[in-house]
Amino acid sequence: MTNFTTRVELHQASAADYRQLILAMKKESFVTGNDKQTSGILTFKRRANVEIKEVIDAVVRAASTTGKKFSFTVMKDKPIDKPDTKHRLVLH
Repeated sequence: MTNFTTRVELHQASAADYRQLILAMKKESFVTGNDKQTSGILTFKRRANVEIKEVIDAVVRAASTTGKKFSFTVMKDKPIDKPDTKHRLVLH
């Protein structure tokens, strides 16, 4: 499974437009930590076995339902390698 982070901003949009965006994004299998936000840039997450192109298409479909112009980014989350934790303290 791949994790994706998406940020979406609607241009010249009302609170109702943002509520519509959140509903449409949920229908496209995205989740948000703040579904009460009604302005600015909203962040969504999606975990799926799909290519990034499919995620981009889903964002465009969802944002288009608002009838507003929009900007967005989609990022494929990359796991962070854990640093080597097997360090030993040697006292002489």
